[in-house]
Amino acid sequence: MSPSFKRFSICQLSTNQLILLVALYFTLVFNFPFLQEVTRTVLALDNYNLLFLATVPILAFNLCTLLFCLFSARPILKPCLISLTLISSLVFYAKVSYGVIFDYGMIQNSAETYTAEVLSYLNWHLVAFFFVTGALPAAFIQLVRVKQSTTLKSLVSRIKLMATSILSILIIAAIFYPNYASVGRNHRQLQKSSIPFQYLVDSVKYTKDQYFTAPRSFKTLDNAPSLLSNDETQKKVIVMVLGETARAQNFSYNGYDKPTNKATEKYGLISFENMFSCGTATAVSVPCMFSALTRSNFDKNDAEYEQNLMDLVSLAGVDVLWIDNNGCKGVCERVPTINIDVKSDNPLCDGEYCFDEVLIEPLQKKLANLTAPTTFIVLHMIGSHGPTYYRRYPSETRPFKDDCQRSDIQNCSSESLVNTYDNTIAYTDLVLSKVIESLDTLPKDVQPSMLYVSDHGESLGESGAYLHGFPYAFAPQEQTHIPLLAWFPEQRSPYIDTACLRTQAKNNTFSHDNIFHSMLGVLNVATSPYDKNLDIFSSCMTPRDQEHMRLANNEESGTVR
Repeated sequence: MSPSFKRFSICQLSTNQLILLVALYFTLVFNFPFLQEVTRTVLALDNYNLLFLATVPILAFNLCTLLFCLFSARPILKPCLISLTLISSLVFYAKVSYGVIFDYGMIQNSAETYTAEVLSYLNWHLVAFFFVTGALPAAFIQLVRVKQSTTLKSLVSRIKLMATSILSILIIAAIFYPNYASVGRNHRQLQKSSIPFQYLVDSVKYTKDQYFTAPRSFKTLDNAPSLLSNDETQKKVIVMVLGETARAQNFSYNGYDKPTNKATEKYGLISFENMFSCGTATAVSVPCMFSALTRSNFDKNDAEYEQNLMDLVSLAGVDVLWIDNNGCKGVCERVPTINIDVKSDNPLCDGEYCFDEVLIEPLQKKLANLTAPTTFIVLHMIGSHGPTYYRRYPSETRPFKDDCQRSDIQNCSSESLVNTYDNTIAYTDLVLSKVIESLDTLPKDVQPSMLYVSDHGESLGESGAYLHGFPYAFAPQEQTHIPLLAWFPEQRSPYIDTACLRTQAKNNTFSHDNIFHSMLGVLNVATSPYDKNLDIFSSCMTPRDQEHMRLANNEESGTVR
């Protein structure tokens, strides 16, 4: 053992002293961003109280002390303090580097993230940060010698410490409760920055929901959805491209001043300029948009145990295929699926990821073997998934050369970071052009169309925020304002009035709530969960199609079939 570590190993502290020392570290280091946010919030008030502000770190310190006292039994003291320190170091890094908050949604998203995605966050900046703020304090906790004492004496000592902390909290609450209530009620996001309380509470909730909730029966929304066809001589093929981490403001179609949509501009895509996501992470947004539930009442557990869009259209007789390059979050479990093998010898794959052009070959194979009157194909992209944006496009396809070839994106210049992200959007656009090209070459008796929609957006350093996954109520618009593009070739899509649709796209606001019903409508599937009012395309269908859907759903009688 080196002399420096030997010196630490003979340092003696009582259990209370160790708890107080670790609580102080959590308060001044891990909760520094929280204290900063509280300070900015309070000082922005017209009438602020400096004494109230001074009590915030004291309150945080006493809360940490109380929490750590719960783990003060000798066998678990060090393991618990070390674990909390190491985990909190990573949460602290995410907060100071990307502005990420580890609430329930982020914990859910992290739990469902693939190993390759986790490793994409690994860089020397993270390693150094974790070593200084996590590993070194953890090593100190491990090497410090805790003084021995009798069980009774230890218990009395702990009770005194907890009583002192509780008394301090009560005194602060008695004097400054109105201040805490006012700030907390009007700025609920502040509590989500507290470490380790927020991630501990939501981790317990997530674990309870996932592993300690009674098994649920599967809910059937409709036993007999039906496929309506106006012309038996015409086949219909609709490809829905599900994007990843694309934000609307970086699309040329929405007024962006860089040419990110050059590859598809000749096809006259319709851009829905005011489109918003259901969530700020894939784990929420993907199940949500394919569910009959809306964002206001969406619950992932409810959605998981009931029929979704894929189930209903498949049951109606639509030939369904999901081609996945990103993980379908349970949406495609009950329909035919092709999962792209990242470890294949395909030159588009590197063993961890595949470029999205890999989706084109299985798409073309499916298009070459159309057997049903109506075919619905979903292509799930890896799109613009960060932080390793530079791994989402081949180097030869990047139109913006000064890009950021690293994962610690907070250390990139703003210009190079945006260039890297814009390269992912331009590459997505290139893939979309190949999808359209594949559809456009189908025989004349096939009516092709394509819809592209992203799951959520992304922050690129605006107001110090990076990536995505923020609580929806506090998420910046960059994470919720998403692209929705539609391609209905006028000569081959007689069931849609494209001029009407362009007006709709320009003047109205839509969200993921509309996707479920819009796809049912455009696929001509009659089913009880369908709501015409949430169907983007219903008012722009040709009169014959409108009448067909109206009769199928018995609108005249006020009932839904």
